[in-house]
Amino acid sequence: MSFALGTGILLALTLLSFLGGIIVATIGPGGILIVTGLYLLTSLSSAEVAGTSSATFTVGAILGSLVYARSGEIDWRVAGVVSAAAAAGTWIGVQANAYLSRELYGLILAALLAAVGCNILYREYRDLEPRFRLGRSGLDLVGFVGIGLVIGVFGGLLGIGGAALSAPALVLVGVPMLATIAITQVVVVFTALFTTANYLLLDAVVSPSSS
Repeated sequence: MSFALGTGILLALTLLSFLGGIIVATIGPGGILIVTGLYLLTSLSSAEVAGTSSATFTVGAILGSLVYARSGEIDWRVAGVVSAAAAAGTWIGVQANAYLSRELYGLILAALLAAVGCNILYREYRDLEPRFRLGRSGLDLVGFVGIGLVIGVFGGLLGIGGAALSAPALVLVGVPMLATIAITQVVVVFTALFTTANYLLLDAVVSPSSS
């Protein structure tokens, strides 16, 4: 599916994508900028915003994963569990998106954007300390499955990729910040890929063209 956009809007979306990629690779929740731009600057439906934004995250997340994999910062056991659960959760989110009006989608996105902003400010002025610590075996892995499912559901529902939720959630359960950012790259790859695939089946991934 193609959608005509003015040159100015295309440039604005390109800039937001560039900034979002930098933020995702450094502190986590950058993809939400792209989603917000698509929602505010275009008339796309909620499904088209979610599907199109997810498609844009994939390449950047793959590159980020390769960089962190080379540095050895990725905890592959945690990344695998969270990513697999997130991939499964995307289907639920995509199905739920069908019941959202564009206005309700915007309200949920605004609430999430406010929460992400507050989280970043809190982390800036006061360290975000772990509330409890999950290990790497047994029942603790169930906790990571739960985190992954939540990430996937919201990733599928809004097309946010997952970094906005993955970063704070993993820090809260005791994953070190650098490892959290590294794991988040892998999680976004799976969340974005499976969300995109689901929306492709609905013909809701838009290829922009200038008008």
